[in-house]
Amino acid sequence: MSHTPPKNIVIIGGGIVGVSTAYFLSKHPNLLSTMSFDLHKKLADDFGGKENWGYRAVDTLSVETDATTKSKKSPPVPWLPHHVVSSRTLGTVASTAQVHPGKFTKFFSEKFLSQPNTSLLLGTATALASSNGSVESVLVSPRDGGAETVVPADAVVIAAGPWTGKLAIDLLGKDIGGKLGVEGHRAHSIVLKTKEELTPHCLFTSMTMEDGSMAEPECYTRPDGTTYICGAGDNEPLPATAAEIAPSPSAIAKLYKQAASLSPVFDPANGATTQAEQACYLPIPDRGRPLIGKVRGLDGVYVGSGLSCWGITQGPGTGLCLAELLVDGKVTSADITKLAP
Repeated sequence: MSHTPPKNIVIIGGGIVGVSTAYFLSKHPNLLSTMSFDLHKKLADDFGGKENWGYRAVDTLSVETDATTKSKKSPPVPWLPHHVVSSRTLGTVASTAQVHPGKFTKFFSEKFLSQPNTSLLLGTATALASSNGSVESVLVSPRDGGAETVVPADAVVIAAGPWTGKLAIDLLGKDIGGKLGVEGHRAHSIVLKTKEELTPHCLFTSMTMEDGSMAEPECYTRPDGTTYICGAGDNEPLPATAAEIAPSPSAIAKLYKQAASLSPVFDPANGATTQAEQACYLPIPDRGRPLIGKVRGLDGVYVGSGLSCWGITQGPGTGLCLAELLVDGKVTSADITKLAP
């Protein structure tokens, strides 16, 4: 069966999946055929990822610590204290790397918008119109409060992260949209600036705190001298928009305590300063695996969502797959058949 590429494509969602889809669509056909890690590296090599979004290869470790005891073992990382019980390598500079997701998304948003026949409309998609079983437009309520805008579309990509599930039902109805179940789970993070420069490591921890309590924060040192420390999830309901997301003060306080217990370099008494206190919502799929591909029940609708904590790793690859599916009618860069919605 022949495939006719759509002419008017609307992407709902401006996170890493939405932006990656938009970028690869704007550049198609393209030479990027690798996925995940390799695709991140190629993008970094092509566009100065080191300078523009903090891309770098890192060593990644699983670390178990016990602040109630002192170990005779030398810590695997020079800035960790002597209460590391055990550690093991999860990845090396040959197999793990990091990016600053906000800078990555902003950079490729600008690259996408520099291409011809592209535009960005800030607002909320409130309705989807169809004719003869195919999508034909999206109704958007602008963020600035102006009149609602009808955007012509013969293809719509829903890449709205944790809002995907609700948005799918609002736009497609329960019979179709209800099959695209994605919900949000709140997680917290802090960004600290340390007095000393830290080695390029990412740590997945299992900690016994001084009071005997357990914690499992993740720790990512960054090339700009800051460290991103995350964890402390809860079941706070997903707000209507990203602008309404706010962190829990108690969850943030726990992260500060855990950070200082993990290493004294993160203690304000040793010169650490706070750059950010924040929260986000992970897009958790009801079925336990991502939804990537063409939505059944209405021609011209596609989805890329439900990547959970793997969104940064898999976002560019998801965008490439969706771009191939939209333009070519088939995906050649990866086998996503088991991820079909």
